[in-house]
Amino acid sequence: MILLCLNLVLITAVVISHVHLPQAYAQVRPYDYLLLPGKLQTDTDVVWVIDMGTRQLTSCIYNKNTRRIEFSEVIDIAFPVGP
Repeated sequence: MILLCLNLVLITAVVISHVHLPQAYAQVRPYDYLLLPGKLQTDTDVVWVIDMGTRQLTSCIYNKNTRRIEFSEVIDIAFPVGP
């Protein structure tokens, strides 16, 4: 009985190693988004989020009073290239 269970575990391990399970990716390319932590005031923590693909900036603030995450407006930070 023990040998039968051991064989089933080994067969399952071999089958799982050859089956490709679907995977989730947070970012397709590296450095699509930059996250920069900081402080606005002594009690307020902020995370600035920069989208490198569209060159946009937004901030994410955790409001401790309402226990909610708030996002600011999106700002376009693309710089013109050349004179």
